[in-house]
Amino acid sequence: MSKNYIDAATATWQECRDFLQRYPFAILPLGATEQHGLHLPQNTDSLIAEALALQVGKQSVGMILPTIPIGYSWVWRDYPGSLTFSFDTFRSVIKDIAVSLGRNGCRVLLIMTTHGANSQPIKYTIRELVDHTPMRVLRAFYPNLNQVMTDADSTAWQPLNFHAEEFETSLMLHLHPDLVDMTKAVSEYPPYSLDYEMSTLPMGALSESGVFGDATVATAEKGEKWFNRCVTNIVKVWEEFLDLPTDESGGLYKIN
Repeated sequence: MSKNYIDAATATWQECRDFLQRYPFAILPLGATEQHGLHLPQNTDSLIAEALALQVGKQSVGMILPTIPIGYSWVWRDYPGSLTFSFDTFRSVIKDIAVSLGRNGCRVLLIMTTHGANSQPIKYTIRELVDHTPMRVLRAFYPNLNQVMTDADSTAWQPLNFHAEEFETSLMLHLHPDLVDMTKAVSEYPPYSLDYEMSTLPMGALSESGVFGDATVATAEKGEKWFNRCVTNIVKVWEEFLDLPTDESGGLYKIN
């Protein structure tokens, strides 16, 4: 076990207690179980979230919580195997976890999602939490992603709206190449839809393949670079939010 992080799922309750007494901080990775084209597994978001949380914990500080494998995936609800919480259920899950952490002695929580649709429920949930708990909460969804992907070989379908394309496929080629079938990777840029943008048409109805962007140009090399840049960006905002003092050796002081 590292000095500054602990895996809550594999640690004992005493180890968690001792860690939170020294560092009352937790990292909650949120993923999804939903279609990612024909070349990626449905747990793509969860696998990426889990890997990011581990590296963020190792490079900063926090009790790493188990990844929540189901999120708000209403737009993919017609794809077999895709699972979704309702908006309110998902918010309740986040609230219940936060309340549990508060009882455990956690004072600051990082909620880190790799599924874009999770961001809105998280945003409004943590706004309500501040009225019920002194816990400070930070939410993160790929901070400064445009800077991360300056060397991308394809354009995004829409700004910060992408799915199963170059970025996610590259990350998976780096993290879990055995789960990626590049022979089935495609490039698809569904057309603009007013009904999707301003009414009730789900994103899933716009695509034939389930891909929004170009998955064919993905590589493990880009995935490694982008993954490391994402870790760096998340660590930066997390440490800025914590604003912890350090000792002369660069280690974190105990929190009183």
